[in-house]
Amino acid sequence: MQFDTEAKKYNDPEKMAAAYLVKYFGNQKIEYPINPFQMLKDEGVLFSLMNFKKLEGVYIPASSSDDVPMVGINANRPITRQRFSAAHELCHHFRDADKQISCPIGSKNAIERFAEGFAAALLMPVGELRAQVNKRKNSNHNISFDDVLEIADYFGVSFQACLFRIAYLIHAISGNTEPDELRRRATKYGPEKVRKQRHMTYTRLYGDFINAYQEQLAFKPTDYARYVFQNEYIYNDSRMEGLNVTIEQASEIVTDLRLNMQNSAYCNQENEAYLSIAGHYDMYQEIFAESVKESLDAYYLFTLNKLLFSHYPHPEFGGSARQNNTLVLGAKFETVDYHEIFNELAKVDEEVKDFFAKRKEIPVSDYLKHVVRMHHKITVIHPFPEGNGRTSRAFMNVQLVRSGITPIYIKVEDKKEYVAALSRADQTGDYDELYEIVFRLILRSYVDLHKQ
Repeated sequence: MQFDTEAKKYNDPEKMAAAYLVKYFGNQKIEYPINPFQMLKDEGVLFSLMNFKKLEGVYIPASSSDDVPMVGINANRPITRQRFSAAHELCHHFRDADKQISCPIGSKNAIERFAEGFAAALLMPVGELRAQVNKRKNSNHNISFDDVLEIADYFGVSFQACLFRIAYLIHAISGNTEPDELRRRATKYGPEKVRKQRHMTYTRLYGDFINAYQEQLAFKPTDYARYVFQNEYIYNDSRMEGLNVTIEQASEIVTDLRLNMQNSAYCNQENEAYLSIAGHYDMYQEIFAESVKESLDAYYLFTLNKLLFSHYPHPEFGGSARQNNTLVLGAKFETVDYHEIFNELAKVDEEVKDFFAKRKEIPVSDYLKHVVRMHHKITVIHPFPEGNGRTSRAFMNVQLVRSGITPIYIKVEDKKEYVAALSRADQTGDYDELYEIVFRLILRSYVDLHKQ
């Protein structure tokens, strides 16, 4: 019996979720956090990130026996909410597959409340929730907000969703638990601020999403993708390096280069911002032109750096290794001695080739983590006199594009977070914050490049 037939028998979302977990996992031990995106995929439901404004998600049933049902998930919501939406839409797939359902943010109708209850029970099964609470209870049989934060992280849900479920189902929260007061207390606690202080990340949650979303993340450098990516990337990456240029100026320069590459007025001006943008443009023409390839080595960095400086008065400056030691202002690490550059690059090259060769045999999240680690190692090697940041970020995209994965760009307003994550990797060897940033950027870039 298909579960959609069984699902309609339930009037209680808790019981329906418990029954589905038994069907889905069978005798296997459930590992948390549960991956609702994989559940959608396993049920034959195609899901996609959508740039919604007022919807959490949408369920679109199959129009025929040759069609597949689809779910749209709000790309602008936190990963914990996206997971909840995936579980929510799974409920609609089982109970409401005969009609399209739009799920507005904050909707309170009976159908939506049932789906919300199912999502909560699916992601936080009451038995496991009680077990996690019991591990942490104090002498008064209650738990603290810090405990709730740990439990929410264990289940991969928002602090507030976990808090309310514990307060009203397990009754283990002390003090006033009226809904408005509980929300006020949660806001005062500031769970996201506490998470950042403790260096807690959503890396696992993003990794699960990306692994289930692998087919959709496949990248082909269409003209639209080239246009959008080059404009956004070149503007933001130039600003990351402190160049004074507006998005309009960057777009104008890129357009002029595209139409008049040999006679571009910008290439003849001794303005560092213009010359750098022209070099950026050349780098990405090269990267997108190559697309998916079956080989890759770390020494391609030298080609990228050469292209970056190809419009400068002395282009031979690009693509040459530095010949002295350097101090990176604001960095928390020492670059390698210039005598060791090629020895260290040889180690990176070995890892790059190894992971590239086995990229189709491992989860895409594992390959992305490797790309992040190589990016960090290259920043520490600091192989060039100038342009190391721009070149190493471009090489990240080479590894992605050649693997058929959506490339990324870092917005200038995210620079502080990005630099802090690099610094944490420098000081502690902990890459989780950097992983999370890149995972988020992959998903954001996918949405940006599919707005047509």
